[in-house]
Amino acid sequence: MRVVKETLYKLIGSPDGFSLEARIFNAICVLILVVMGYNIPFSFSVGLPETGWICTVLLGVSGYVYYLTRIRKKFVAALTIAGVTITILFAVNYFFNSGMSGASLLSFTITLFLLLIAGPSRHSQFWVLFNLAIVLSLLAVEYLYPQFIVETYPDRLAQTVDLASTYCVNVFFLYFGTLFFTKAYKVEQKRVEERSVVFERLNEEKNKLFSIVSHDLRSPLASVQQYLEVLKQIELDSDERKKIESELLVGINHTQEMLVNLLSWSTSQMRGTTVSLAPVNVSACLKPIIEIYKPLAAQKEIQLVLRVDGLPNVLADGNLLQLIVRNLVGNAIKFTPTGGQITIEATRTDTSGLITVKDTGRGIKEADKPQLFSLKAQPTFGTNNERGVGLGLFLCKQYAEVQQGAIWFESQEKVGTTFFLALPLPIRAKN
Repeated sequence: MRVVKETLYKLIGSPDGFSLEARIFNAICVLILVVMGYNIPFSFSVGLPETGWICTVLLGVSGYVYYLTRIRKKFVAALTIAGVTITILFAVNYFFNSGMSGASLLSFTITLFLLLIAGPSRHSQFWVLFNLAIVLSLLAVEYLYPQFIVETYPDRLAQTVDLASTYCVNVFFLYFGTLFFTKAYKVEQKRVEERSVVFERLNEEKNKLFSIVSHDLRSPLASVQQYLEVLKQIELDSDERKKIESELLVGINHTQEMLVNLLSWSTSQMRGTTVSLAPVNVSACLKPIIEIYKPLAAQKEIQLVLRVDGLPNVLADGNLLQLIVRNLVGNAIKFTPTGGQITIEATRTDTSGLITVKDTGRGIKEADKPQLFSLKAQPTFGTNNERGVGLGLFLCKQYAEVQQGAIWFESQEKVGTTFFLALPLPIRAKN
C-alpha cells in the first residue's frame, strides 16, 4: 500500500506540493496517456487512420501538458492548452469520423466533464460555453454541408465497435475521475479540519496570553504603584515596610518567571524552537536555579535539597533544561506549605538521565491531571495565594520533547507531587 501511495505521489504530486485541482489534472493526464496508448493501435486496426493520427497528436499534447503541470508546475497554462487543443482535435476528428454518426460527440462530453472537475471553478463557465459553441457549430456545419463529413466506417460492425469502445473509455474516465475526485476531496477536507484544529489551538493560546498580560502582569505593577503611594502618604514602621516589601518581592519574582516563559513561548512561535543538544553538566546547570529560589523558599521556611551526584551529564540544551527545572522548582515552592521540603535529585537509569523534583505540597486534583501540560489548564493559586497560570508546564512538556526527552508526574492530594524529567545520556555515558 505504501509503495502504491508513493508511486501515486510521484505521478500526480503530493498534497503538500500541489493543489487539489492540479493533482486531479495530473491524474487525468496520466489516464489520457494510458487511453491514447490503447486508442492509437485500436483506431488503425478498425480502419480509422485519421483518428489514429489524431490520437497520436493527442498523446504528444498530453505528454507536454503533463510535463508543464507536473514538472514546471504551470497548472493553469497546461489546463488551458490541453482544453483548447483537445477540443479542436476532436472537432477535426468529427469530420473524419462520420460526424454525428461517429463517436466524437461522446468525446466532447467526457472532455467537458474532465475540464470541469479539474479546472478552477472560475473557468467553468468558459469551458461550458466553449464546448457548446464547438459542438453546436459542428452539428450546424454537418446539417448545412453534409458533404464535409467523411464516412470512414467500412461497415456497421466497425461503427458499433468504435461507439462501444468510446463509450467504455468514457465510462472508465467517469468512474475513475469521480472516484479520484471524491477521495481527493475527502483528503482535502480532512486536511482542512486538521488546520482548523491547529487554528483553534493557536486561538486558545492567544487568549491565554492575553489573559496573562491583562491580569497576571498588571497586578504586580499595580501593587508596586500602591506601595509607592502608601510610602508617599504614610510613614511605615520597619516591620510593616519589610512585610510589604517581602510580598512585593514574591509578586515581582513570579512576574519575572511569567515574563521569561512568555518571551520564550513567543520566540518559539515566531522563529521555532532552536535546540542545540550537547553534554550538559547537571550539577553546574541546576545549582544556580537553587540559589535563585533560596530566598523564596526561606520565606516559607521550605527546605531545598539538591542531590545530583548520581548523574554527571545529560545530552540536552542547557538553556531549555534550566527553564524546565526553574518552572518545576518554582511551582513546587508555590504549592508547598510552610515548613515543607522540596528535593531535586538527578539519577541515571539504564537508558536515560532522570531529574526529579519532589515536594511535600498539597498535590494535584484528579480533575486537573489530564490537562496539566496543556494551555487548557485552569489558573491555580499557591499556598500563599501565588498565582500559577499553566504556561510553565506547557513549555516544560514542549521543551522536554524537543530535547528528545519526556516529562511526567505522580501526585497524591495532601501528600505531594513528583515531576520526572527523562533526558538522553551522552554517547560516551551509554557505553
